[in-house]
Order: sequence, then structure tokens, then C-alpha cells
Amino acid sequence: MDHYLSSASWKQIAEEYRLWLGGPPKDSIRTIALGQLHEEAACREYVSWLKDYIGAPDMQVAASMLAKRIGYLWIAPLLTAMTFHNREVSFPLDNSFLYHPASPDIKGETHFPFLAVSGLQAISPAEDREAWREEVIKEIFAVRLAPLLQTLAAIGPVPMAVLWENIMVRIAPLYSPGAEESGQDRQRMQADFAFLTRTASGKLFGARRNPFTPFTENNDKAPVAKNKRSTCCFYYRMSGEYCRKCPKIDNENESQLK
Repeated sequence: MDHYLSSASWKQIAEEYRLWLGGPPKDSIRTIALGQLHEEAACREYVSWLKDYIGAPDMQVAASMLAKRIGYLWIAPLLTAMTFHNREVSFPLDNSFLYHPASPDIKGETHFPFLAVSGLQAISPAEDREAWREEVIKEIFAVRLAPLLQTLAAIGPVPMAVLWENIMVRIAPLYSPGAEESGQDRQRMQADFAFLTRTASGKLFGARRNPFTPFTENNDKAPVAKNKRSTCCFYYRMSGEYCRKCPKIDNENESQLK
């Protein structure tokens, strides 16, 4: 039996990403199962509601913002478990929910959703870690995430490149080396990021080509995320200001940056 889900390492991930372990809080003002976001009608209705709730001007902006939030709430924790703890963590999409806490303004909460997960399972790697990693990435991206992004692309409409880069900006910080990593940990980080963004075939993402490759560059022969985005996520259209990585601005417009 794998005890990872009761470990301090997993509890730290859950706390960092504000994961609610179990069904969504009963006083939530809105919930939707992740599995429902694969269905165009249900996804369209939710994003239409989200648009008004977060103050987005249209469906395109709301769909793009939701993709970024999903990258943070869902994909980043799973990749953290894979790379740093050598565990595949999975949960049933139909029993895991985006939820909006009641009265977020009272506690200064964001209007964006949080994630409640249940039915969690953790699997340690087989002897061949590279083959195991390939299967983990295929399950996360091709099987689970890609259909959701395709739905968001249709209802927005939002270019798929924008949606994939929205995911990229949420996972790239995981692989930025810090002083605390040992040599072995750093090698695994670099190897996983190189595979995720360069070596892995498009089929592992439900795409013809690896969707992350255009958003990376080589740094001392190892791929790193580009400093500036290649696509615009439309954040400026709901906030009136630009992200620091926005491709629509140049270095002379620092006063407009957030």
C-alpha cells in the first residue's frame, strides 16, 4: 500500500494549492465537476456564468482565464508529485469539482474557482521510470486535459496555442532550479522538463506536435521557458493592464505592466 497521500509531502502540496480534500464545501455558490467541462453545453453554461462572476468582457477572456486557473489548481500539483516525489496522483474527474466559496469578498478570496478532489490514488513508478513518466504525462494531458482545452477553444473561441501556453506559464515555475535542489534532484527536474517540453511526442498531449515546445528556448543546452509569452492570454482586456510576459508590449512600456 502506498502511503504517499498521508505523507507530509502530499499535505504540503495540497496546502500550497489550496486543494480541498473531499467533496466541495456545501456552502459553495457554484460547483462543477471537472468531467462536465468535457461536455460543450455544460462547459459553455459554466464559462458564461464565470464571465459575469469574474468581470470578464466576453467568453473568450473567461475561457482563457479558466485555462490558466486549471493549470495552477490541477496540473501543477500532479506534476509536482511526479517530478519531486516520484508519484502518479490521480482522481476521478466526475467526482472532483471546481467550486466557488461563499462570500469570497469577506475574506479577500479570489473570484476564481478552487478545486475539491476525492477518490485520490497514488502510484509509485515502475523500474523503468522513463516509461512510467510517459504514461503519467499521457494520462494527465492527452486523456484528461486536452479534451477540456478543446472544449474551451470551441466555446471561447480561443486558439489552442493560447490555452497551452496558459498551462505552460503555470507549470514552468516548478522546473526553475533553486539553491535547495541537490544534484540528483536538479538532474531529474531538467530531464522531466526536457521530456515534457521537447522530447515527448504530440500524441502524449492529444496533439499532432508537442504543444509546449514553441514556448521554450535553450539555456546552456537545456530547455527553459521563454521569458516572454508568444501568445496573449487576454488578461489586459478584463484588467486594463498587461502581464509582464505579455507579447503585446515592449520594454518601453514598463509603466503599463503588472
